[in-house]
Amino acid sequence: MNIKKSGPISLALLLTAAASLAQPVHIAPETMCPPITPAWAFSHIVWEDSLNNTAGAESLVNGYLERGIPVDGVIIDSPWCTAYNSFEWDSERYSDPAAMTAGFLEKGVRTILWLTGFVNEKSADTQQQKAPAFEEVERMRYGANHCQSIDWWKGKGIHIDFTSDAARRWWCSPLDKVFTEGVYGWKVDQGEIHLPAHFDTSKGMMSNEAFRHYYYDTMFDYTVKNRPDGITIARPYSWQGGLASAVEKNNMAWCGDFSGSWDGLCRQINDIYRSARYGYGAIACEVGGFTTPKPNAAQFIRYAQFGCMTACMINGGMNGPFSAHLPWTHGQEIEEAYRWCVNWTKSLMPYKFSAVVEVHLHGGSLIKGTNLEERSHLLGGDLFTKAITSDDSKVTFHLPGEGEWIDYWTGRKFKAGEEITREYPLNQFPLFIRSGAIIPMADAAQPGKYTFRIYPNGKTVRCFHLPKGDGTEYFDCTVSYDEKKGRLVLDSNADADFVFIVGKRTISASGRHIEK
Repeated sequence: MNIKKSGPISLALLLTAAASLAQPVHIAPETMCPPITPAWAFSHIVWEDSLNNTAGAESLVNGYLERGIPVDGVIIDSPWCTAYNSFEWDSERYSDPAAMTAGFLEKGVRTILWLTGFVNEKSADTQQQKAPAFEEVERMRYGANHCQSIDWWKGKGIHIDFTSDAARRWWCSPLDKVFTEGVYGWKVDQGEIHLPAHFDTSKGMMSNEAFRHYYYDTMFDYTVKNRPDGITIARPYSWQGGLASAVEKNNMAWCGDFSGSWDGLCRQINDIYRSARYGYGAIACEVGGFTTPKPNAAQFIRYAQFGCMTACMINGGMNGPFSAHLPWTHGQEIEEAYRWCVNWTKSLMPYKFSAVVEVHLHGGSLIKGTNLEERSHLLGGDLFTKAITSDDSKVTFHLPGEGEWIDYWTGRKFKAGEEITREYPLNQFPLFIRSGAIIPMADAAQPGKYTFRIYPNGKTVRCFHLPKGDGTEYFDCTVSYDEKKGRLVLDSNADADFVFIVGKRTISASGRHIEK
């Protein structure tokens, strides 16, 4: 039975699940399971935190698209409101937000808006110092911590008490004004860590850790109720404050706020792996970091290569958003390598989606078999990678302890657990496929058609949950292949178009039952 727990109960279970990163975290599947992530979100999302206006956002998106690098989402980061968090567009920065978001959507780019839970009386960088609703929040007692105004990194304000039904209803009402066509979710940032360790709420005194889930749950519930194919980009485990959102209310986990250096990449991997062990399903990588120092060419592309083996590549920050984060500024080799990473992660959408549906049903994470010492992991059950985290492109690592593994770049086969030492040029990284794997992939040129790449090893059977469109609906199918007989069988509970690639052999077929 899949039991959905409330935020605070889930947090307590998480906190007792493990005491250290050194040991894997084992959580019973029935305790909590992550939600299904919409198919479109297993992709490439970009943003900038420099100009913070229409020209900046459009320049960023168009720069990628003009160079043949797909973009699936753009985050409009702070400040975009007239005041924190008024949910009124700042017309000086964004003169026609409806036209901007509609223009992005026409290009296949969904808009995501930034927010925190504060309503400010003093602000660092917005058109208005005080939010128009600040005095109403005080009068109606909608704030946590006795409505005390506290300092946080965007000024000074009251954090909404998300344990209060009345405060949540009040908070969600103005969201409707901006959650319009083209807007598909929220980057839910971590302002609540500025509240005391324990403070007063509508439910009495509460720990900061327990309170957080009410905030993240509110945003997740609002989003999927109003747009089932929407996402909240929210922190899972993070170095800033530990566990944030609940596993079962996070459909795109984001750790965030690392430097662009090798140390920043290593620290982000640490948080991503720890989050995976806690059972967060779809975990993204913030490519290139957010804070200084900004990444150089090698750091940037190694960040991207690790990112393309997570749920989503989210590229942006304040550490050179229009320089260090743009692949073409690092030269043609880096641009081409980055384009490959984006196309690779997008092509894996059906594979990643199916794996996340599986962990939604049974628990676990898309990122499996994490090895923090070697910084390696499995993506799903059949793809393996090792991050390169230094200037030395010669790395030594061990393959997973089960199965035979195929080097993606050379086709050479290796035994389970084998130690590999190899030097990787900037356009390659450790990438291995389990022998016997069947990998469902998407083809941008043939939307709606699923391509299965089969890596024969005797008899292989795989069950998949494939998306019906860009959202969370799916159909099930089973693919089996007998290498000795060359026999392929597919059984599906929905009609679809399929392509099967076995070595140099390509088979195209449609329907629910295919036998070749």
